[in-house]
Amino acid sequence: MKLQTDSLRFRVLLALVLIVSVTSFLFAGGVLIIKAQLEAVIFGEMAERQFDALIEQVEQGNYHESDLFTGWQFYFDDGLADVPDQIALLAPGAHHSVWVGDSVFQTQVGILHGSPAYLTYDITEWEEQEHRVLMMLLYGLGIVLVAALIMGFTATRAILAPVRRLSKRLTEIQPGERSLRIAQEYQGTEIGQIAAAFDKYMERLDQFVDRERSFTAAASHELRTPLSVMMGAVDVLAVNEQSAASTRAIERIKRACSEMLAFIEATLYMSREDGNQIDQTAPADIHAIVSRLLVDNEEQIRAHDIHVETHFDGSPQINAPSSLLQISVGNLLRNAIEHTHSGKIKIAVGGDSLTISDTGEGIPADKLLEVFDRSYTTKPGGTGLGLNLVRRICDRFHWQIEIESNSGVGTSVKILF
Repeated sequence: MKLQTDSLRFRVLLALVLIVSVTSFLFAGGVLIIKAQLEAVIFGEMAERQFDALIEQVEQGNYHESDLFTGWQFYFDDGLADVPDQIALLAPGAHHSVWVGDSVFQTQVGILHGSPAYLTYDITEWEEQEHRVLMMLLYGLGIVLVAALIMGFTATRAILAPVRRLSKRLTEIQPGERSLRIAQEYQGTEIGQIAAAFDKYMERLDQFVDRERSFTAAASHELRTPLSVMMGAVDVLAVNEQSAASTRAIERIKRACSEMLAFIEATLYMSREDGNQIDQTAPADIHAIVSRLLVDNEEQIRAHDIHVETHFDGSPQINAPSSLLQISVGNLLRNAIEHTHSGKIKIAVGGDSLTISDTGEGIPADKLLEVFDRSYTTKPGGTGLGLNLVRRICDRFHWQIEIESNSGVGTSVKILF
């Protein structure tokens, strides 16, 4: 199983392995140090006593080489010529583990008749045993490390089981569940503290949601009322005979009021997770929406000296609220108009797509990924909400939006329905 290096399980496992490993290494090291010190003391004292006894025998004239135990060698007087070079260089005193070729000796160096004397004891077998013990310790440390890993995995599974249960419980909570509290389910455990903190957060979130719902309901009511009054007043004016220019102005006012009502309805729809549908009796006619938006923006199009081309492949019907589709297309069209001067805008509608291309300023490559962020805008006093709202609408209906742009060449935005 793959562990993330910043996960809690990895940290617990790493801490356990480090504790076991460091403790085992310290124990093994301590055993080896104690063993080496004991050997040095025991062999050193034994060699020193033997050396003193041999000196006394030589001085009394009753020394016999055959009396030496197996593995012992005593070099003095004429025998100094046979002393190995590694031993001959030693200073007076006791020396532990002196290597001569493949053999190891405990050596005692002293003075006899004014010349050096050397007593050696072959401890090669002891050193080989020490190496075998060292290898056993190394293998043991490896086994301990593997055991620590196995126990660590088991321990972390048991330690983190309550955390996983809490995580699973939290993922089961649905967005619409309000006034939900879970601390009671984990009372008396350490996880209960986390659950209690989560309950406090949920309580604050519930209060926030209640305030948001109250505000959106009040805003919807208070905004719709004056707009309804305005539309009623426009209807009264429309009854009386008006000039052609006044009739066009009245129609635009009615259309603007209708669009604002649709915008209010759409933004409220987008802000709610329950997804209450906007009343929609028939699929949205994208041909009619594009044509109406071109009429509404004809003054800006003329002011910017823009030539508009439209290409409709049939009359596609989009199964979505007209108000949301109009907001999306309207924002894309207005952006194209605002950033194009003495150029061309091309609107192409196919069976499942809408493309708006312009020959305007374009977008720098390093800013292309930021254009749908809520805070991004290039217009003085702009809010950056337009394209962000378009993306949110596309995400809500699982539409795909693509943008291509070259600075100084133009921009193309495509929505795949």
